[in-house]
Amino acid sequence: MENSTKIHDNLYYDERSAGGIVYKIEKGKVWWLVVKYLSRRTKKNSNKHGVVYKFPKGHLKENEVLKQAALREVEEEGKIKSKIITKIGSNDYIIWDKIQKRKIIKKVTFFLMEYVEESNLKYYDTEVVLDRIWMDHEQVNDKLAFDSERVLLRKAKNKLDEVMRK
Repeated sequence: MENSTKIHDNLYYDERSAGGIVYKIEKGKVWWLVVKYLSRRTKKNSNKHGVVYKFPKGHLKENEVLKQAALREVEEEGKIKSKIITKIGSNDYIIWDKIQKRKIIKKVTFFLMEYVEESNLKYYDTEVVLDRIWMDHEQVNDKLAFDSERVLLRKAKNKLDEVMRK
């Protein structure tokens, strides 16, 4: 694990990623950005074609920090520019790397972000983005492919409620 990232509690991560839970307010209603992907694997709440709904996220590039990566990934996958409001939280995953034939420990950090404007940045990745959709909280909660992202959505909604009360 010589290329791992060391963190405070002496855990090592083989991969780091960052992403955004983006909201916008239109006519007094909060909308959340969800990206519809074509997945190689069928997950919970995905249809038989391997379509999954999740928040935009991705790997850090060399010398990139979490916030930079999150903003870039949201712009690439979500086709929007946004600004970071606050950190929401992180998820740790253990995945099997078929090529290296070993377990990979991955940490993904998410930020609450506010929509700023549309973007024309080109998206280049192996993951196929089928659509970018704005949904209300209930719709997003129903569509998300991962329970861990539902937890983050709840945290994002609570943080946004706090910000709006101030």
